[in-house]
Amino acid sequence: MLYDRLLVAVDRSMVALESPSMHHIAHDELIRAQRIVDELGFALDLEAGQEIAANLLALYEFSHEQLVRANMSKDSSSLATVRTVFAELRDAWRTGVELNPAAAPTAAR
Repeated sequence: MLYDRLLVAVDRSMVALESPSMHHIAHDELIRAQRIVDELGFALDLEAGQEIAANLLALYEFSHEQLVRANMSKDSSSLATVRTVFAELRDAWRTGVELNPAAAPTAAR
């Protein structure tokens, strides 16, 4: 659900950045996206997840930086990469749940 909401925030930001009169909406959505990325990073168990968790953390840190950059510059060019990263992570998560429904959190079932 967090991946889905983050993608909505990125999409809304990309649209809002096209018009200076909507930059306040882009700002709010980019802050929301940053908070979601932060929460995803806080939830990682680097000890248990080892290399996978470390790689996810690196993606989250990169994405957070791109979100901040887009918000400061009011330029959406860096958001396409963030969108791609999280769309792929969301799709991989969904595929994993479909392959092993018993491993899914109760809310995802």
